[in-house]
Amino acid sequence: MIRRLISPFALFLWLTFSAYSAHAHSVELLNFNYLQNGESVANFYNGGSGDRHIPNFGVTFSPNFFGLKSVLVNGGGNYMPDPTQSPIIYISGAMGSNATGVMNAARGFSSGINFFYTSTSTETVTVWSGAFGSGNVLATINLSPDDANCSSIGYCNWTNVGLKFSGTAESVTFSGPANSMGLADITLGETRSAAVPEPSTLYLLGTGLICFGTQSMRRWMGR
Repeated sequence: MIRRLISPFALFLWLTFSAYSAHAHSVELLNFNYLQNGESVANFYNGGSGDRHIPNFGVTFSPNFFGLKSVLVNGGGNYMPDPTQSPIIYISGAMGSNATGVMNAARGFSSGINFFYTSTSTETVTVWSGAFGSGNVLATINLSPDDANCSSIGYCNWTNVGLKFSGTAESVTFSGPANSMGLADITLGETRSAAVPEPSTLYLLGTGLICFGTQSMRRWMGR
C-alpha cells in the first residue's frame, strides 16, 4: 500500500519540478505591443491587459514604469522608434531625481536577459535572485548614455544589451536619473534578442522633421 502511495506522489513532485524548471529556462519576449501612451505597465504581463490578449508571463513592474510611443509612429514620445517599432517603457520621477524601477518575474528566468535602451544618462541594471531587488546579485551592468549627439529629436539611438548570469532570477532593477532612459523589447531567458527588427528605413523616415526640448520629461513627452 505504501509503495502504491509513494510512486504517484513522487511522480507528481517530479512533474511539478520539471514544469517549474522548464518555465525558468523558457524564453519570453516583452515587446509592450498595445501598451498606450502614459499607461502604467504594472500587471500588463501578469493578466492585467484586459481584452488585448497579452500573454500572462507572471511579470509585473513597479508603479513608476509607464508606456510611451514615438511621435514618428503617432505617439507622444520625443524619441526614434526602437528597432521593432514597438512601444517603449520608461521610469517616471521628479525632475532631477534618481529613480529605481523594478521588474519582478514570479516564475523566475535563467541564463540571461536582453533589451534595447536609449538614454541621456548613465543607468545601472542589476539582476537579482529574489523579488523586488532582493537576494543575491546575479549580474549587473552600467549603461552608458548613447544620445549625447542627438539634435533633431531628443533620443535618437538604440543600443542592444545582453547580460548573462548563472542561477534563477526573480527580479531586475533599473536605476538612474528619472525620465532619462527608454527600454524596449525585453527578452527573458536569453542574452540575444527574440525581437525581429524592422528595416531601418521604416523608422528613419521622418528624421529631422521634429525638434523638441531637451530637458527631462519634456524630452520624452514633446512638451
